[in-house]
Amino acid sequence: MQPPANPALAAAVKLLAEKRYTKVGLAEKLRSRGYAPDSVQAAIGECERRRFLDDRTFAQLYVKSQLDRKSVGRLRLQEALLRQGVSEEIASEVLSHSDSDEDTRIDLALDKLLVMRPHEGYAKIAGRLERLGFGAPGIARALRRRASASDRFPDGIDFEEIG
Repeated sequence: MQPPANPALAAAVKLLAEKRYTKVGLAEKLRSRGYAPDSVQAAIGECERRRFLDDRTFAQLYVKSQLDRKSVGRLRLQEALLRQGVSEEIASEVLSHSDSDEDTRIDLALDKLLVMRPHEGYAKIAGRLERLGFGAPGIARALRRRASASDRFPDGIDFEEIG
């Protein structure tokens, strides 16, 4: 058996057998291992042609994995996808088709925060939700719903200040 014409392709296939990568992530990994840029590009192209490498599938699986483990917001998910090398267009498309409802995820995160931090006020809870990647309008809606259904937080909260 003869060795593959492109050693970068053999390395790419081996890497993809162990872990999912984006095109950018795989290219970085191959370059860090000393493969020539032309060989890397050829390997990436061949992996795409064989459907071993697909940024859209990577993004879909990444989002599902994250949402199965914790309640995080669209902003955090998008930031993570972009950091991984997924294009903004693919990230936005995948996130817009996400099965999970953002309001439900905010409510789940809010429930958890209220149990873990029973003495924190709305402003701190809102800040924590924002750091989880939820947008201000969704946070304000969730806090309004919670305020009207609970006596935990006092009346007269300025939600415009929070969100």
